[in-house]
Amino acid sequence: MKKVLFFAYDYPPLGGGGVLRSVKFVKYLPDLSWEPIVITSKENSVGVKDETLLSQIPATVRHYRVKAITPYFFFRCLKRLKLTSVRHYLDTYFCIPDKLVGWVPFAIKQAEQIIKQEQIDVIYTTSPPHSTHLIGYYLKKKHPSIPWVADFRDAFCENPFRHIKQGGLRDKIEQKLERKYIKRADSLIFNTNSSFNTHKNKYGDLLMRKSFVIPNGFDSEDFRNLPKFSNDSRFTILHTGRIYGIRSIMPLVKALEIFADQHKKIYNKLNIQFIGYAINQDEKNMVASSKASHLFEFRDFLSHKECLTEMKNADLLLLITGKGESAVMIPGKFYEYLGAGTPVLALSEKGELTKIIQECNAGEWCALDDYDKIARVIHKFFSNRNNKSFFKPDNAMIMRYDRRNLTRQLATVFNRLVT
Repeated sequence: MKKVLFFAYDYPPLGGGGVLRSVKFVKYLPDLSWEPIVITSKENSVGVKDETLLSQIPATVRHYRVKAITPYFFFRCLKRLKLTSVRHYLDTYFCIPDKLVGWVPFAIKQAEQIIKQEQIDVIYTTSPPHSTHLIGYYLKKKHPSIPWVADFRDAFCENPFRHIKQGGLRDKIEQKLERKYIKRADSLIFNTNSSFNTHKNKYGDLLMRKSFVIPNGFDSEDFRNLPKFSNDSRFTILHTGRIYGIRSIMPLVKALEIFADQHKKIYNKLNIQFIGYAINQDEKNMVASSKASHLFEFRDFLSHKECLTEMKNADLLLLITGKGESAVMIPGKFYEYLGAGTPVLALSEKGELTKIIQECNAGEWCALDDYDKIARVIHKFFSNRNNKSFFKPDNAMIMRYDRRNLTRQLATVFNRLVT
């Protein structure tokens, strides 16, 4: 067994979509002759908890949980004192590249102890938080003979959710950091082709011959033996995870108002569920003032297994992206939607995401501002909910995104560096 020192801040018992990529890599790497030695944050880190994910990790995997100095408590105090401008200043100029940079020195200290004691074949870092790559960068300088693989689960400086003044001090610092990561790492992994192409256009030869695309995915084992609900007379449209930043619920609300006008007899049979939902006050007000407000049901965070059960039993799975997001990102939940085998309705710009939907025959997509089409698609799936021949996904294409297959690709990247 070769050994990979595996750095992942987002890791069980933390829950949420950002955790799953690391969990599944750690789960399947031992089957591919790689022993992951995981360095992560202590269990009291900020975020939702999902203890059930711990059962997915082989008992033989060693974990080292290190301290993390974070500003969250201090920032909450500033918010209560209504010192928002102070909080914003500190966040902008001291939390570079992110609020979790305080875990870096503790992770490095633990890594140095392990490297002294064991033969480490590869160092692997995954971001966000993008401060995690500072660990890989430092260790690569200190131990140049150990290959470093940097995995970008999301883009760093090219992230459409990043709200940093272009050309400002923080932007200049982070652009330099990103370039250092790109230049120093022995291999780079991007989770979409569009993200790879964006960075290739930016960095050119620095990326060539050492970059790989390994998308997010789903674990087919997770969908075995999930309970089936009794058939409800309502037509359930389900969205899992948060809507934040550049994403908005507004296109769905507009489309449902059109649906209500066109299909008065069946309108009230719709049930729109959001699980693990977060919404800003403006959008809350928009939903509350809509004549479709009574159709919405907002539910708290569920465990991963519970969430997959809801996906499997829904009639239509809703995906909402933001303007510009398709240039580099595909939400991780999309791949689990594929694994669920339930039709997908994506509200998105045309791009890599919509191409996958078409290739897999996984559902339909609508432009964010095409409210009439969104209403028509909802009606089409509603009308054919009991027609078993209507929806026929391409399972062979979908299985390209199975986590076992994707971990095999990661092991291949590691093997190239040590043989």
